[in-house]
Amino acid sequence: MSSELYQNIQTFYDQSSALWESTWGEHMHHGYYGPTGNHRKHDRYQAQIDLIDQLLRWAQIEQATAILDAGCGIGGSALYLCDRYQAQVSGVTLSPAQATRATERAALAGLSDFSWRMSSTPRFLTPSSTSFGRWKAANTIPTRGNFFKKAIAF
Repeated sequence: MSSELYQNIQTFYDQSSALWESTWGEHMHHGYYGPTGNHRKHDRYQAQIDLIDQLLRWAQIEQATAILDAGCGIGGSALYLCDRYQAQVSGVTLSPAQATRATERAALAGLSDFSWRMSSTPRFLTPSSTSFGRWKAANTIPTRGNFFKKAIAF
């Protein structure tokens, strides 16, 4: 993928993240509405938390000491996981605006085991003892197969 495309993605998120946050809240992703997707919920925020929890159940993750959130947005899911597991969290985003907002939100939540990195490629992946990664950023990675092979090597 060209550096111009990465720059365009960064610019898009830099310019639109405040709108996404005001629309979706801290979690810039959809929610879980049961196995068929038809379970109605009155609280979209709870559906978003339910999605995180369901992904953890599917992955059979019961504890973590280090969490990598690739495509972290403004840190909603990473902050939730940091608090839940009392783990060190590293967030990776293309957007300086998102990294700034995530850092602000971590400070407001009193979560100090939080760090953010700017990266436009999966080269940041390194093995760690216990990690959980959320790979929503994969749609911006040209070599998804290699990305997931490295992620599975965790």
